Amino acid sequence: MIRNIIFILFLPVFVYSQQLAIKRLPDNINTNNAEINFVQINDSTAYFTVVSEIEGNIESNIYTSTFKHGDWSKKKYTKYNSDIFNTGNISFSEEGRTFFNICNNEMEDCKIVYLSSNTKEGFYEISALFSEEVFNTQAFTIRHGIQTVMYFVSDRKGGFGGLDIWLSIIDSNGNFGIPINAGDKINSSADEITPFYNKHDGMMYFSSNKISGSGGFDVYKAKGKLNLWKEAINWQYLNTENDELYLTFYDKNNGYFSSNRKGAKLSSSEYCCNDIFSFSYLKSTSDTIKTISEIQNYFPLSLYFHNDEPDPGTLNSVTKKTYKEAYISYFMMKSNYIKQNSNLNNFFEEILQKNFNTLNRALNSMFFELSRGADIEIQIRGYTSPLHTPEYNQNLSQRRISSLINYLMQFRNGLLAEYIYSKKLIISQLPFGESVSSEKVSDDANNKKKSVYSTEAMMERKINIVNIILQE
Repeated sequence: MIRNIIFILFLPVFVYSQQLAIKRLPDNINTNNAEINFVQINDSTAYFTVVSEIEGNIESNIYTSTFKHGDWSKKKYTKYNSDIFNTGNISFSEEGRTFFNICNNEMEDCKIVYLSSNTKEGFYEISALFSEEVFNTQAFTIRHGIQTVMYFVSDRKGGFGGLDIWLSIIDSNGNFGIPINAGDKINSSADEITPFYNKHDGMMYFSSNKISGSGGFDVYKAKGKLNLWKEAINWQYLNTENDELYLTFYDKNNGYFSSNRKGAKLSSSEYCCNDIFSFSYLKSTSDTIKTISEIQNYFPLSLYFHNDEPDPGTLNSVTKKTYKEAYISYFMMKSNYIKQNSNLNNFFEEILQKNFNTLNRALNSMFFELSRGADIEIQIRGYTSPLHTPEYNQNLSQRRISSLINYLMQFRNGLLAEYIYSKKLIISQLPFGESVSSEKVSDDANNKKKSVYSTEAMMERKINIVNIILQE
């Protein structure tokens, strides 16, 4: 049943153009089970839910961890658990209430309950939410001015289909109002789950599996409050073809989410289980905005290759390899090059590696401009040393350009691909082969020390991004 799946969330460091760094939390937190709903409440304490399957039975419990010595410590069992119920989906209100779910063993009947700061034992059910055979989960409370609102997820009647996000207004006496649907700007005929209202930017963050996403559950965000929202937009910086859920912010620039993306710890099959990841804005949005002139400062930029790479010994003009693969294999040859050429100085660090890192920074900035609506044209020239026939070298220079295009298509999980397909990002190719190579470079195949390992030959084997043209 969908109820089971949403609660257990499918039990069976990247940097993006917004300078969003993503990191999987350590094995003290993540295991072969499903870890979800990571909520950091201060500089040193966080709570989260672990869902496991033991002898065919689902078990869900709430744990806590302490941040010390630069990382999260081993998890500890909390007082919010029960010998009778499965518990999970914890959240904390500004008024001192702690909300969480209690569910039966089959995870088919889930209720939102809360403890107050002065509660000595037991918990309170929310009578305003009660309805026969209604599934209520994932409560989150926020204060909008003088109003306190609880957002939650339910399959109750009156929704748009599947699971919807609802809200209940809490009065000054702590009483809960009748549930109100958050509206069609948030909800759809698919499932909308895991709401989190970020007070820093006035946005509701939630996950949905509607067909317009990247695949699985994507994180969306919408400006507004209560049932008055602007159109929800896909937060593409974070999403993959797998599931991204339970996004929370700890402060303005840092937060957490759960995902079964590549890198999550596996149990029996790939992408079976959700792990908790952190995300951080390395810079504020205003710092990341690049003017056209600033982006153009990255260019011209040369990217270098080992001899006859990629795909040596072929007349093909395209390759399946990426420039990143060619760069890594070239860098691994550093010791051999040093043996053959004592005048290399710091070529591998100060030119090969530095230029690759510059390329990635330039692509991050280009993506930001593309996402803002700019059209971009990149002009790429390909070169070879004179070691081989002119026809062969012409095709080799085209393969080198092809490897860069492959890298652009795969960059940051394909962030640039849609712009290439839509021709918002145009790539102009100019394969020169050996036609403009220096006369100082040897073409003697029997003297590899000069024709392959000499500094002159190394500097000829390249592609050059000579210009970038941006149009708003």
